[in-house]
Amino acid sequence: MQKKKTVVRLTINAMLIAIYIVLSLPIMTLNVGGLKFTFEHFPVVLCAVLFGPIDGIIVGVLGELVNQMTTFGITPTTALWILPIAFRGFFMGMGSVILKKHMQPSAIVQKKVPIMFFILCVVSGICSSCLNTLALYVDSKMFGYYSVALVWGAFSMRIIIGAITSILMVFIIKPILHALKRAHLL
Repeated sequence: MQKKKTVVRLTINAMLIAIYIVLSLPIMTLNVGGLKFTFEHFPVVLCAVLFGPIDGIIVGVLGELVNQMTTFGITPTTALWILPIAFRGFFMGMGSVILKKHMQPSAIVQKKVPIMFFILCVVSGICSSCLNTLALYVDSKMFGYYSVALVWGAFSMRIIIGAITSILMVFIIKPILHALKRAHLL
């Protein structure tokens, strides 16, 4: 039985990495003047809630690594661009471990508004936006395209977008967890 659970877990992780890669494609994102509207973090948050911080980090790192390699190749700042999503997987996964009672998939599904999940998702989105801004700052300084307007002028908008997409993710993840539970995959 344990072997079957491991196979299901690895399969779900692989599917979530693939979903991350698809969601990070330029056709699936909206880039406007240094701002990026995307739901690419969705699979990482879902994985972290389902399986904890290690799986959340793995899905985030592998998904973003493929995204970085296909978009920009390997650069000296590739690790910096991977850091925000790795942090988000870790943060949400640790939240799931520490706050088991509130963050179990069944608890999220049962509650009308899962407050702890909501708070953790928004905080992780804001922190991820801050780390992305840091990566943009370092990258722009290293490669000579730094501009105060590009990096810091849109900072508050990045925070707002991170919070809004996190709120939307809460409402998207809840029915997905419910469907996974009905399919006996949880």
